[in-house]
Amino acid sequence: MRKYKHIIAIIIVLAVLIVGIKFALPKIAELQNGTKETATQNTDSTATEVSASNVPEEEPLSFEEKMQQELQTLKAEYSKRRKRNIWTLGRGKTIIVYLLQAQRFINKTGGQILRMEEIHDDRSSAFQTAQIDLIKPTGDTLLLELQVSESIFRDDASMLAVAFQVTSLTPELIVALNKLDYPFDLLIPPFGMKDGFYPDLDKVKRKELVLWLTMESTKLNKVHNKLRPLRIHHTEEQIEMVIDDAKKLMPNAVGIVSRYGEQAVEHKQLLQAILKPADKNNLWFLDATMNNLSKVSEACKDLSISCKASSPYNPDNSALADYMRSKMRESTKKGLAVMILPLTLDNVNKLSDLSSRAKNQGTTLVNLSTFMKY
Repeated sequence: MRKYKHIIAIIIVLAVLIVGIKFALPKIAELQNGTKETATQNTDSTATEVSASNVPEEEPLSFEEKMQQELQTLKAEYSKRRKRNIWTLGRGKTIIVYLLQAQRFINKTGGQILRMEEIHDDRSSAFQTAQIDLIKPTGDTLLLELQVSESIFRDDASMLAVAFQVTSLTPELIVALNKLDYPFDLLIPPFGMKDGFYPDLDKVKRKELVLWLTMESTKLNKVHNKLRPLRIHHTEEQIEMVIDDAKKLMPNAVGIVSRYGEQAVEHKQLLQAILKPADKNNLWFLDATMNNLSKVSEACKDLSISCKASSPYNPDNSALADYMRSKMRESTKKGLAVMILPLTLDNVNKLSDLSSRAKNQGTTLVNLSTFMKY
């Protein structure tokens, strides 16, 4: 009997041991895995810390490097003969603009200008040259010569807008306009055009619409009455009604360009009567009369409206190729220019490669609204 009791006791002990082992093994494995993960994390953390500590800190930019970035310098070298640092700058800004930009940077960073002078040297290959003698914030002297390159233009250094004066819109013209690969403006008479003219405007791509409003001129006669010209004898209410009606007919119009109007721009009271409703309708104003006695800029001072003046193409004065060349030069010298010319198939075709020519001289083609912002 005792023998059986011993056997039963042994069996019970073995059973307890087996159950205990089954329960303990997974826990041991978890503990081991946890230990490994912790060790791995610690190793990774240590490796990251070691790696981070090995990364060298970036050297701060020097005064010269910061100034070169500010001016977008193309090339910097030291001339032993002149004992000066020669910095070559992209064409598209005048040397005066670069000097003003340099002056602002030097003053802002705590430097001091000793001398700043434009240099006229016929022997130089540069387009324009100037010298700056300055004291850096560290107290050291820096002698600079800024040279505007003759042939290398800054990217997007200048802007040129193209606007077509529209008196008709044929299917052939629509096709030709849609082949242009740059933005342009259409100067549209809001009154007196044939039926179907205004819906056809929707077929033209890349366009911006501008009101081409007829204004007081010695050239006006009864034939022009259908264009609803803005005359000196009109009241402010009459003028406002014309501009409001024009905007209703062409709600997407962004500005006003004068048509005829050489007398209108000399008459400040008439100009104010035109500019007030234009301002109310968020329209800018471009004077295309080429009248030296124009009072447009004076009349604009009291309003928030943007006003400029520009010269349209006149076939009686020059060939289109000459006009285009002069406007391309104007864009690089002044930074801004606009071509205004009649909408004809011949004119559109002659402007078909304008984007590539503009790109070659660092000029961006923009619409008139962008031109008017600067």
